[in-house]
Amino acid sequence: PLKKVLMMLSIFLAMAAVAAQADHYAVLVAGSSGYYNYRHQADVCHAYQIMVRNGISPDNIITMSYDDVAGSYENPFPGKLFNKPTDAGTPGVDVYEGCKIDYKGSDVTPDNFIKVLKGDSSAGGKVLTSGSDDRVFINFVDHGAVGLIAFPVGELYADDLMSALTYMHKNKMYKELVFYLEACESGSMFQGKLPSDIKIFATTAANAQESSWGTYCPPNDKVDGKELNTCLGDLYSVNWMEDADLGKSTETLEQQYETVKKETSLSHVTKFGEMDMSTDLADEFIGASTSEPAEATAELANADAIKTMSAVDSRDIALVTFFHQYLNSGDDITDRVKASKRLITEIEMRTFADKTFHDIAGKIEMLNGNFSHKEVLESTYLPTQFDCQRSAVESYKSFCGPLTDYALKHVRILVNMCEITKSTKSVQQAVYQTCVKN
Repeated sequence: PLKKVLMMLSIFLAMAAVAAQADHYAVLVAGSSGYYNYRHQADVCHAYQIMVRNGISPDNIITMSYDDVAGSYENPFPGKLFNKPTDAGTPGVDVYEGCKIDYKGSDVTPDNFIKVLKGDSSAGGKVLTSGSDDRVFINFVDHGAVGLIAFPVGELYADDLMSALTYMHKNKMYKELVFYLEACESGSMFQGKLPSDIKIFATTAANAQESSWGTYCPPNDKVDGKELNTCLGDLYSVNWMEDADLGKSTETLEQQYETVKKETSLSHVTKFGEMDMSTDLADEFIGASTSEPAEATAELANADAIKTMSAVDSRDIALVTFFHQYLNSGDDITDRVKASKRLITEIEMRTFADKTFHDIAGKIEMLNGNFSHKEVLESTYLPTQFDCQRSAVESYKSFCGPLTDYALKHVRILVNMCEITKSTKSVQQAVYQTCVKN
């Protein structure tokens, strides 16, 4: 009996030693730049504050953010970021204070993000060093389109993301992994692609066919009574983080998902991957929640109603930002002219994108006439022809112009063309002949 007791004790101690060695890691990414994308950098810094407050070592958190908003001349609170408005007389909570950013400016790239996930030190900064007993949390916030998510320069396609996650699984870089993705059409990054047996649980701000939404947008963007003229957060992101701020230590991933899904009523929050993980505690990925609500949940009258009431389609936030900057430009003629030019330029670029993509769809019909113009414009194919999609996107940027945040909504047309024709050459010709020959 003594021998059996000693054996059981040794097994228990071994298991305890393994548990003690297990750790938490987080990768937080804001993939945009520009003051009108304020919300993305505020979201990520808010997420950073949650991780640190809940006990995850800053050494285990890797943050990527262009970091051009807090110090922007357009920011009425220099050196600060807020993820939630407050009433006049109530100071906001600065989520930028203490937010340690590891990759800034031109280092915020798809290539470096993949290297971070794979633990590839050639990224030049911190990379994941997690192991088979560790839990990893990934939060990406930015613009997206069918089959891709955007960075300040370049795009990351769904097949490359899946390849990186599969690499992490094969190389035992995690015990379990949770991925929260905020972007338009973000469901397309996982739908039909993320395996259900590699211990990854993912949720997205939108399904594969719709926009995500910003929130706390003008005129509900005031902090302590001062307007910021842009959206302070993203609806899905704000909802999961404000839920996390409440310190509900017994909440499961499924319970948090259902809460966020209910509160994000303007898009369809969707889940993918290993559904058996849904009973895991959210704390196991975002750290052990504090027992008291966080400071970041500063009170705001009618906050829940304002979140939805102030929401704006992410594709339209640049337009809304420039419009409110124009309205609030004051009497200085120089400021007013500058604001008006930015607004007019945004409208012109949107009109150009609408017409150009419509014409490209018409051109592919002329080159390959086995389908209708309507089918190219209105179908909702999920991407499988990624080489064609990459080529089409690069062709558009080379021959037509920049793929703006608004223009990303039309990437679906390029995906449809690739899926229907299965011909990279035909798609390239359609883009070229639309934008160069005409």
